Amino acid sequence: MTHSSPAETRPETRTVREARHILLRALARARRGIDYNDTAQAVYANGGTDGRYLVMTVISASIAALGLMLNSPAVVIGAMLVSPMMGPIVALGFSLALLDFSQLRKSLTSIIVGVILALCVAILLVLLSPLKEPTSEILARTRPNFFDLLIAVFSGVAGAYAVIRQRGDTIIGVAIATALMPPIATVGFGLGTGNLSIAGGAFFLFMTNLVAIALSATLTAGFYGFRPRLLERPRPWRGIAVLLVFVILAIPLGFSLRAIALESRATAETRLAVEQIFSDADSRITLLEARADDGEVSVSALVSTRRLVADAQTRLQDRLTAALHVPVTAKLDQIVVADPSATRALAVAPPDPKQALARRLADAVPFQTDGVLMDADGNRAIIPLTSATGLDLSAAFRLEQALRDRFDGIDVRVIPPVAPLAPVNLDDADLRQRTIWALARWHASPVISLCNPQSLPANDDNTAPVTTGERFLAELASSGISASVNRNGPCQRGDTDIARITLAG
Repeated sequence: MTHSSPAETRPETRTVREARHILLRALARARRGIDYNDTAQAVYANGGTDGRYLVMTVISASIAALGLMLNSPAVVIGAMLVSPMMGPIVALGFSLALLDFSQLRKSLTSIIVGVILALCVAILLVLLSPLKEPTSEILARTRPNFFDLLIAVFSGVAGAYAVIRQRGDTIIGVAIATALMPPIATVGFGLGTGNLSIAGGAFFLFMTNLVAIALSATLTAGFYGFRPRLLERPRPWRGIAVLLVFVILAIPLGFSLRAIALESRATAETRLAVEQIFSDADSRITLLEARADDGEVSVSALVSTRRLVADAQTRLQDRLTAALHVPVTAKLDQIVVADPSATRALAVAPPDPKQALARRLADAVPFQTDGVLMDADGNRAIIPLTSATGLDLSAAFRLEQALRDRFDGIDVRVIPPVAPLAPVNLDDADLRQRTIWALARWHASPVISLCNPQSLPANDDNTAPVTTGERFLAELASSGISASVNRNGPCQRGDTDIARITLAG
């Protein structure tokens, strides 16, 4: 009695057999004409650490760092085109496919040396440069997402294909350089400025791209028949292991992409909500920033309007929470202006190291100004307003606070146009603060008339002010304002706990 083997008894339709036959023929056709030994030797020859590799790494890193600090996409693209890192990374992918541990060690050594050298060059340029403000080109490389993983995968496939099919170094350079040298330079910028958040995000992008590109090259080499000589037949576990690494990388990048998508939705919903809330107030959004973190969204907006809406912030937060289905924290500041849609006239400053920051500040001010003035270090910005803005002191004060929140670390000083000051209620802390702020911005030496100041609660400290008037004078002095007191000033009948201020000549 004869027994048939499992292979003979396994059901297999004719369609499946034909499909397999067609696939094998296509695979054989794709591998036709490939010289495996010569291709592997060529790949390994370009994956070493020679003088050309080191020189081109220094040049590429220098161009990338300067382009990022200047916020110039064209310069960054120039760094991409001369980056030499394709050779070692493709060699790493092929050594994984061939299980050639000697070449694997050489490729990793070359990559590590190149990365360290590029980082040193970028950090040195950042330390020597006066440009310390993160640009949009830099910030774009600090939040990698799933799309960045896909770009790296396709870059690795294109690079390996170009090597196998001998399509030239140009395709290789374009395929890989966009994914590696700018993130390395961004890491250098973060380390050079002490901003570990930028350095960490860019390093995550760099490592994601490095691993994805190398493993894509490994899969492509395996597809074209590159495998260890001891393995005449492919082993499915190798491809499964590579795909598992991709899945592990895709998980955090997918969350990052979700956060970016949530921020985009929050921005769109905020614009719609503001348009509805201020439908009768003739308004426009001046500043808008949305941020998603751990499933929560924070929105900060500054609205220029003809009329204040009392419950605008509460209504905005309720609408965003209902639309996004996540916890939302909304901050909405309002500024009353004469014409929210008025065209801004911004001074054009000559190119200098602070031009990018000054331009961003100017774009954030939707009113008539006399330009944005920066100090020598780029740490202080002065924005003088003109009377055409229609802002009162309270609105100008809130504008300065909003700009300081938006440009963290920059001493933004809004200078309102000089105007007579209203009487100050000495018991109103906010009014005193705004008045002192205006006098300080004007560098004024006011004459103060104290009208029936009230006594303050007793204090054991004999040096403490005993009246609200003395407290106000002490606050002026602590802010560097030289004020004089007119004891026969223009106080009016009924003035109680009031300070009337006259600006000295």
